[in-house]
Amino acid sequence: MIKKLRAVVADVDGTLALKGGRLMPKTFAAIEKLHQEGILFGIASGRPLCGWMLSQAERWGLSFPFDMAIGMNGGDLYDKKDGLIEHYYPLAPETIRSILTFLKGQDINAMVYRKGYDLIYALRMDEVMAASQKRNHSIVQLGDIGLLSEYPTGKIEVRYMPGKDNEIDALIKANQSSSWKAVHTFQGTVEFVDPRVNKSISLMKYAEKNRIALNEIMAFGDQENDLEMLYTSGWGVCLKNGCEACKKAADAVTEFSVTEDGFGKYLKMHWFQDNLQ
Repeated sequence: MIKKLRAVVADVDGTLALKGGRLMPKTFAAIEKLHQEGILFGIASGRPLCGWMLSQAERWGLSFPFDMAIGMNGGDLYDKKDGLIEHYYPLAPETIRSILTFLKGQDINAMVYRKGYDLIYALRMDEVMAASQKRNHSIVQLGDIGLLSEYPTGKIEVRYMPGKDNEIDALIKANQSSSWKAVHTFQGTVEFVDPRVNKSISLMKYAEKNRIALNEIMAFGDQENDLEMLYTSGWGVCLKNGCEACKKAADAVTEFSVTEDGFGKYLKMHWFQDNLQ
């Protein structure tokens, strides 16, 4: 365990809460206590940073806004001190076209964020997309590869049927390029980003801007897109429900899963000196 803690950054889905869900009681209390003790708190997500995402703290009922936020798996960085969102290494249109072209023979749905959650381009409407549209109040425009590759984008999110992992992975391996990398984020979902993009990139930039040593940062995650962040931080923690790669990369694994208030219980047991109410 690190000796000095100045900031905590955590993945959202599967780490702090279930996708679209609320914080459990001890997780909520732990985040509030971090803030009370002057420890900076932020989130690190694959989602785009926009007004909707940054207002997540308010929707969770937290008494303060996020001090920082990482989005698009590291391609976006928000710092509350200056109120700016910086963008790093978007995929070029020709790269988007090449990825979607080698995948087009598969039963996939792909989407890109055109204007954060306000406007999304997708190949088709499905149950997952419909649920996301309702949850995020998005405008979804359907089209072909030409539409999705019209502009640079931070990432391509590709969803496929369960059980197709081997076929998708084989296609990715056969078409591997230095212009992109693929990261599995959830079962049946793979995301394509620039090879330079990962959550640690934005974490390091935030730490440098705010003169925080990386060994004074604690990071929480559960999936492959959290690996570099766990490596880079002073103390990386994987949720009990996390993937095996994430558990191996972490300094510690929580005793409880996300549905068992794992984040909050871990901080209570291993960091805070007094009991949370």
